[in-house]
Amino acid sequence: MSLRSSDPKVAKLIEAEEGRQQNVLELIPSENITSPEVREALGSVFNDKYAEGKPHARYYGGNQIIDQIEDLAVERLLKIFKLSPAKWHANVQPYSGSPANYEIYFAFLEFGDKVMGMRLDQGGHITHGLPIGFSGKAYNFIAYGVDPKREVLDYEAIAKLAKKEKPKMIICGYTAYSRIIDFKKFGEIAKSVGALLLADISHIAG
Repeated sequence: MSLRSSDPKVAKLIEAEEGRQQNVLELIPSENITSPEVREALGSVFNDKYAEGKPHARYYGGNQIIDQIEDLAVERLLKIFKLSPAKWHANVQPYSGSPANYEIYFAFLEFGDKVMGMRLDQGGHITHGLPIGFSGKAYNFIAYGVDPKREVLDYEAIAKLAKKEKPKMIICGYTAYSRIIDFKKFGEIAKSVGALLLADISHIAG
């Protein structure tokens, strides 16, 4: 039985959303339109299976095939980034960039530490210190933005702010910044003040 016949209201809403996506310009990379093949995989029987833990060391039984597909995902990701499997491993489990960022915060920061992140309204992300989110409550975030006239990153201004605030971490890599980021410059800025540099590439890596 198809969804159209079993629940025509939901089917109609899905069709309406498909039409919206085809006719509206979305500027957030994470909302790119996926291929039919990706949607088919996401709606497969794998949706029905618990797979907590790492491949070949799960908490539940029956993950032999899940392990194979996760191993394949890791293998393909390393190949895309031209990384040696002998030296690198990829974690393909975080469902979004948010928990990945929080894992890094927990690993390298103490609550209350000072962090520099980009303003949300200028391209940043909620996990980069927005007051309504966990990161903004747990850490002391100092916001930077773009040059108000040119609407691009002002690396000199960011360097001056870093020298003034001396953060423990600086975040670069954004949700909605449409220019190429000079990661090398950010690295130099972070090094000059003894800060860690987090390149949040979750939106642009694909």
